[in-house]
Amino acid sequence: MFDAVHIAILLGTYNGGRFVGEQIQSIQGQTVSTWKLLIRDDGSQDGTMEVIADFSRRDERIRCIGDRLGRLGVVGNFGELMRIAHAEGADYIFFSDQDDVWVSNKIANQLTYLKEMESQHGQKTPILVYSDLEVVTQQLEGTHPSFMSYQGLTHESRDPLRVLLTQNFVTGCATVINRPLLELANPLPADVIMHDWWLALCAAACGRIEYLPHALVRYRQHGANQIGAEGFFTMVNPLSEASERRLGRSGYYVFGSIRHAALLGERVASLNIPCSAEALWLLKRFAACAYEGRFRRLWTVFQLRLRRQGLFRQLLLYWRLLVSPSGAVPH
Repeated sequence: MFDAVHIAILLGTYNGGRFVGEQIQSIQGQTVSTWKLLIRDDGSQDGTMEVIADFSRRDERIRCIGDRLGRLGVVGNFGELMRIAHAEGADYIFFSDQDDVWVSNKIANQLTYLKEMESQHGQKTPILVYSDLEVVTQQLEGTHPSFMSYQGLTHESRDPLRVLLTQNFVTGCATVINRPLLELANPLPADVIMHDWWLALCAAACGRIEYLPHALVRYRQHGANQIGAEGFFTMVNPLSEASERRLGRSGYYVFGSIRHAALLGERVASLNIPCSAEALWLLKRFAACAYEGRFRRLWTVFQLRLRRQGLFRQLLLYWRLLVSPSGAVPH
């Protein structure tokens, strides 16, 4: 069914030698086998490269990208992989973390659904499809059946842009995008907060975001990624370390999201991408917050009806908008 399409899986690694082999094996065990796995290591020092090299020698579908770009960080690493996938003509692009495990029908389920959405909305429409994840221990023992509910997240089907402008609810390692979305999102701007947030924002503004409420990824919790899967009640507890971290990072996220709006507005204009008048207005108006005073900035967010999911996240947004000086957006 998918033999005629170019499926690229992008895997960025960094010191992931403990678990990356299991993830590659789960990709090899997919019911759809006509894929190419592009791996770029970001300077691992723990034997990750040896594991990858062994798999690539035994499976011609697996390729390790060799370059002299040095350490790029998570965003830069996936940005380079996106650039390569775009240059090589990928039709559908999956994103993979190094320490998860995919359910065997992940590619088949997501790609089938994405192609159904293309049939409904047109093959030139930028589309992103993501799924839920199961939270598991290092030994792959289940701790929570739904990553989304564990983090207090919900899929926004009616008006995702008004949420995504200030908060991401899409998990990159559970995501697939089509070629039109890749063409819009690539190249990945150097100053985006995370690649999955940028992809979701592009899809919400100019295309479609669709959700499969099935756990197609086993999200492994361990010391190096524990922050990514904190329970919602841990996050909202004002005395928890998680809340302290979020308070410290909240300004970066708020003003980084304003920068996102400016970057996407510029991208849409330069590429002449079809986009609704309302989406263009939201991007332009939110980007202008960078130059407004505290109370005017807060009023703009009220006026645009921008919101985050959950009272705690919403109050944190308001607080940061009020306490940060104007002109605080990084450029």
